[in-house]
Amino acid sequence: MYSNQYLKAYFTLKNIKQNDIAKLLDKSTSTIRRKNDDLGFTQKEILLIHNKYNIPLQAFFYDADNDNTDNSTFPENS
Repeated sequence: MYSNQYLKAYFTLKNIKQNDIAKLLDKSTSTIRRKNDDLGFTQKEILLIHNKYNIPLQAFFYDADNDNTDNSTFPENS
């Protein structure tokens, strides 16, 4: 099952607020909260966020079911 745990961690580490993402994507903060929790972002939104904040694309597609790695590290930056 896909999870946003890495993405949420990057937002926290880089001090990126939901309001910042909302402004970038021209969406409401509540929409960003829903996307962050379970809806997910579109490909266009992922690329906008990636390009603006240099967040690795892998952070958007973390699959908890296939995770055989140590959860204390992040994937390499793309």
